[in-house]
Amino acid sequence: MMKFVKIAQTTELMEGTKKKILVENREILLVNLKNSYYALDNKCPHMGGSLFDGTLESGTIICPRHHSQFDVTTGKNLEGAKILFVRFPVKDAHVFPVKVEGSDILIEI
Repeated sequence: MMKFVKIAQTTELMEGTKKKILVENREILLVNLKNSYYALDNKCPHMGGSLFDGTLESGTIICPRHHSQFDVTTGKNLEGAKILFVRFPVKDAHVFPVKVEGSDILIEI
């Protein structure tokens, strides 16, 4: 059964920033984009790189390992992994439904 779990407070995350949160033995990447909150599995689907360690640019998170790019609002892969001069297809990142209750940020897991 799916349930919503509190993972943060809105005051912990300024607009345009990201935070890594451990919840139920999973690393979650939480992003504040234009004061809406999005949660993704922190592991890149390519080779498990930490998306938190990547760069957040205009709603896109770029994995630091092989530069796969993901839309933080949908998890959709926008650009595959690049190793040397070759691009590899990458699956979409797993996203979690998010809701805000007062100042609490909750995700469904």
